[in-house]
Amino acid sequence: MDPSEKAQLLELLESNRVTNATRRVLLERLNQKFERQFFSVSHLELLRTVALRLVPHDPLELDLVGPIDGRLAHGDSKGWRYADLALEPNPYKSLLEALPKDFLQLEGEVQDSILEGVQKEFPRAFEDLLAELVEIYYSHPLVQVRIGYYGFADAQGWTL
Repeated sequence: MDPSEKAQLLELLESNRVTNATRRVLLERLNQKFERQFFSVSHLELLRTVALRLVPHDPLELDLVGPIDGRLAHGDSKGWRYADLALEPNPYKSLLEALPKDFLQLEGEVQDSILEGVQKEFPRAFEDLLAELVEIYYSHPLVQVRIGYYGFADAQGWTL
């Protein structure tokens, strides 16, 4: 994020168009820094690479994996899971362990092909992971502004 882009976003977030609660949440997302808590170093590195293939982004700008690692470390969930995943304590770990040992060294197109196979082998876990990555990505205020979404700046309501 270049400095002018961040300045514009901060100006909007500090305006009276954004409620205090929304401002707090979006500023937290904008400034979040994560440290590994749940995954092993090798699994976290794999997950970051998978995240990059599934949701292209600048990992220095947006950490899509940190929120997942933190959520799992704290035992948080969305309150439901597919019945066929009920016995699997950590479906993401199983998905990552299905990747070949040299996955990180492979070309992107080869990684994509492998991920297609993993998607077929672990369809529910893959779907959950992809959905979670997309949710984290699009809930980041920088991404919202870049795609032209300003729905969070509705404190004054909408007029036609």
